[in-house]
Amino acid sequence: MSTELLVHRGIKLSVDRYPDKVAVIFKDKRITYSELNSNANRVANGITAMGLRKGDKVGILLYNCSEIVEIYYGMAKAGIISVPINFRLAGPEVEYIIKNSDSKALIMGEEFVETVDPIRSNLEMIGKRNYVVLGDNTPDYAVGYEDFLATASDTEPAVEIRETDPYFIGYTSGTTGFPKGSIMPHRSIYNIVISHLIGRGVLPDDKYLLIMPLFHSNSVWHSNLLLFIGGAVYIYPSGGFNPEEVLEIIQKEKITCTNMVPTMSNLILNLPDKDRFDVSSMRWLVSSSAPLLTKTKEELCSFFKHSKLYEGYGSTETGAVTCLSPEDQLRKVRSIGKPYFGQEVRLLDSDGKDVAVGEVGELYSRGPTQMTEYYNDPEKTKNAFMGEWLGVGDMAMMDEEGYLYLVDRKQDMIISGGENIYPNEIEEVLSRHPKIHELAVIGVPDEKWGEAVKAVVVLKPGEEATEEEIMKFCKGKLAGYKKPKSVDFLSASAMPKTPTGKILRRPLKEAYWKGKKVKI
Repeated sequence: MSTELLVHRGIKLSVDRYPDKVAVIFKDKRITYSELNSNANRVANGITAMGLRKGDKVGILLYNCSEIVEIYYGMAKAGIISVPINFRLAGPEVEYIIKNSDSKALIMGEEFVETVDPIRSNLEMIGKRNYVVLGDNTPDYAVGYEDFLATASDTEPAVEIRETDPYFIGYTSGTTGFPKGSIMPHRSIYNIVISHLIGRGVLPDDKYLLIMPLFHSNSVWHSNLLLFIGGAVYIYPSGGFNPEEVLEIIQKEKITCTNMVPTMSNLILNLPDKDRFDVSSMRWLVSSSAPLLTKTKEELCSFFKHSKLYEGYGSTETGAVTCLSPEDQLRKVRSIGKPYFGQEVRLLDSDGKDVAVGEVGELYSRGPTQMTEYYNDPEKTKNAFMGEWLGVGDMAMMDEEGYLYLVDRKQDMIISGGENIYPNEIEEVLSRHPKIHELAVIGVPDEKWGEAVKAVVVLKPGEEATEEEIMKFCKGKLAGYKKPKSVDFLSASAMPKTPTGKILRRPLKEAYWKGKKVKI
């Protein structure tokens, strides 16, 4: 099926062109394209030897490592659907995803044996010997990953796969309830790569620093982007973002590109001795997963002065939807740019009608990168789609030049005295306070107004501030009804975030709405 848009075929083309070139780097390990291909074939043949067949699912519970890349690649060759699992989840949450996805096998790191052991008796869908463990300590019910590879053939699997077949099921971070499994076909991932290649000018000489977890769809997109073109992927170990270590890697490895979330960028920019590192090798940098505040953007462009900055918008369900190009970064403040190649966008009101320019509506997109459905959830699938148009609850507006501005998630909108208030607008103002490191704005119960605006703030190390000082900072910068009516202070460790560093407003809100029947 050489005409099909298959992820593993995209990588195999690089294998044929650059067999001896380094494809993946992890710590002291460097894997060539031919070695990657050989190991992927062993993964494919090993998993089918367990009795799994095309269309079956395999749970993957691993910290960042080079093996994840060959596992994704190998599963694709066998027609098996990868189900990456957030490694920060507790046992019952892991159990939910394994059951919800109908996974028949589980590949996990030795670090997660203690998580899985208590729930294993509930995972009847996984065969007794269908556990593979990466590491030195393999329980008696599992096979070690190295043995799993060693006993399998490295011949190319002969499985007929179509571009509409699922490549992986990406579970959402759960910011709006139980995680939902987005079925992403080969065609969607392939088209995400194409849109990035067109929009960024990626080269075979590029070396990408992959920082975010490889269970995250963003990392899946970017690893394939580099492997399709013949570049190298340097995988950053899990266990916490160390800004100094990241800059050392960029300097030593001559990294040319990476993707970071705003929290990571802030940590780098707050390093007092960051200028001692040579980051001149950087050609392009992507900020994603959360809006990049203007102050952070300005400082980021100044520090990575040889690098082009792109700000992307997308989701697990939609793939990459829009991008703000480098030339527009400071011209179109707060914009998420225009749609990628092949994407269409509409902003709709509550009646499903297009809103006027400058008005806020729910963002729907249509394009070749979106999911097919939520696995085992026809009701949520139905609610997400409007014909071919897919929405994930984000609110946005469009200016007269066609540039989009993400205003907020629909669920985070605050309604105070009948006025719609979007937290991001307030956060944009407060982020410029010299003492604030991180913040989130939420709506809390108020007897008079229904909801009142509250700012939850993390101060920079060594700084002190009062509630009055923070609220006074908004004077003249925001309409009266938008200004915070109260401020709470948290430590950095207490601020709830996703594994990719995105601040979660929902857990913050829950403490204030506890016991309330209506939470709006």
